[in-house]
Amino acid sequence: MPDMTIAHGCSFTRYGWPCWPKFVPWFNGNVIMKNKGRSGSGNETIARSAIHSAMTHENILHMYIMWSGVDRYEVITRDRQADELEGRLTYNVWDDDLQWSTWYGGHPEEDKHKYYRRHFWDEEHQNYRTLEHILRTQMFLDKKNIPYTMMIFNKDVLRDKHYSRSEHLLHNCIDWEKFLFYKNRQGLWEFGIDNYKEYYVPGESHPPPIAHYHWVKDMIFKSDISCPPHEYEKLKNYFKGKDGRSTI
Repeated sequence: MPDMTIAHGCSFTRYGWPCWPKFVPWFNGNVIMKNKGRSGSGNETIARSAIHSAMTHENILHMYIMWSGVDRYEVITRDRQADELEGRLTYNVWDDDLQWSTWYGGHPEEDKHKYYRRHFWDEEHQNYRTLEHILRTQMFLDKKNIPYTMMIFNKDVLRDKHYSRSEHLLHNCIDWEKFLFYKNRQGLWEFGIDNYKEYYVPGESHPPPIAHYHWVKDMIFKSDISCPPHEYEKLKNYFKGKDGRSTI
């Protein structure tokens, strides 16, 4: 199997238009990129997926992980037929090996989602678990000798202030040198808003393709090389029509 790079994350990694993993091969010699991002993924899902990739793929030159919102949680179900719900709130993927469906944005039924959030969801716990997910992923990738870069989709992923003693201890075990931040622990969202706000679609909560391209060029690779002018024009003019979405 040829050498490859792999990307994991949420919809900031894989969405309805070109996201940053698409542009990585433009700057690393066209090494194969496997984009395993999934819309709605929380950090538990991202960590498990990254570790699974490390166990099942050989010849990984580099793994890129963009961590997501701490407010997302997983629900596991066994009945594949029941997972085909109409009007569901979240996303799921069936695992043929483990024989379960992972709903990786929370419970798909609104009443149960609200019940869980009201009675079981806790922000402090979710922040702590995010640090755990980051640390265990780093430890596994280090054990497998897989080079990696970690990023965040926005500044709210990591809460540096008001950490408990236990959170501080966990925080200090993480190798922060493996992280790529914009400014002071900010992420792709802030990078896009600060530099390419005029290209955003009104009401859209995801950065436009041109922000993704520059995230790779200017942040990941810090490259002086630019894409061909006609390709850059495509990125600048990606959105068309009254709904802001391109047909190309």
